[in-house]
Amino acid sequence: MQCLNTKKVCSLFFLTTMTSKHYIKKYLIPAAVLFSLQLSSIKAQDSNYVKKYDNMLSVKILSYYDGFDFKDKVSGLNYIPGLHTGVGTGFYFKYIPFDFSVRQEFSGLGDAKYHKRKTTNMQLKGYSKYFAGDIFIQKYNGFYTSEVVSYKTKYKTLKELEYKPDLEIFLLDAVGKYIFNHEHFSYKAGFTAYERQLISSGSFMCGASLHLMKIKSDSTLVRINNSSDLKTCNFGVNTGYAYNFVFGKRSTLFSSVLLGLNVSNLLKKAEDNPGLLLWPSCYFKGAYWLNFDKWSLGLTCVYNVIHHVFEEDVAVYINSRRVELLLIRRLFYKKKSKK
Repeated sequence: MQCLNTKKVCSLFFLTTMTSKHYIKKYLIPAAVLFSLQLSSIKAQDSNYVKKYDNMLSVKILSYYDGFDFKDKVSGLNYIPGLHTGVGTGFYFKYIPFDFSVRQEFSGLGDAKYHKRKTTNMQLKGYSKYFAGDIFIQKYNGFYTSEVVSYKTKYKTLKELEYKPDLEIFLLDAVGKYIFNHEHFSYKAGFTAYERQLISSGSFMCGASLHLMKIKSDSTLVRINNSSDLKTCNFGVNTGYAYNFVFGKRSTLFSSVLLGLNVSNLLKKAEDNPGLLLWPSCYFKGAYWLNFDKWSLGLTCVYNVIHHVFEEDVAVYINSRRVELLLIRRLFYKKKSKK
């Protein structure tokens, strides 16, 4: 074995350190300076508009209703997994951006032999001063079919509707947005009541969304290339406005509307794959809160409309909604200094 020349090793080490110092001075240091200037230019949240609670932990109990259906553009049929209601409990820790909850679902309406159908409907929320993000995970097995367009009249004769036990659908929706007026407006105060809006204020928002969907069926929907599995991926941008309206001493009314334009692509190699198609989407949130120092009572609602396209004439319109009645109790307050 040959021994390494110490002079070569020292010279190589010297050259690498000098070049690394050169790149640090040329690129990293200016980038760090620009980043620090950008952070320093961001204004802090105005305490006259937004109140930060001093508690470390918030506990909530809730009752909820989950509504979901989708419409096949070709057949004109609406597919309904049933009416899902339940109760739950959860908590929120001040230094974790997400809140956690556990839910117990009640049996949906319809024939008793279909009460054991599987359902998953989960939502992850992460809100900060600058950003607000939601992740929806939904999975349904077994659907009723209806030609009635009005959602309110579907459940009057749900037992008489045709049932499709072979139909299964899975969706993953992620929607994120940046809040421009974070100095005076709090998205967290509007939808979760973990902060409190003191003076009415709103903000423009813009962001991006990702939607994945998989439909598995033996014969219910229109097949593509004789396949029973349909998969799509939607990615797009969205923009909208959110507003907190404060009235009375303790009441806050929140509303948020996002309109998006999604690029839809079929996740399947096929000769009749249409490629990229543009379709709109809509995301709405609303809430009412009655806020006190140690607890809040609220009603929240979420409504999302998303189009998934398989071909130019084969599309599915997804309508997802959730309504929650919540009671939040704040615990473990920080001890204020006597100074």
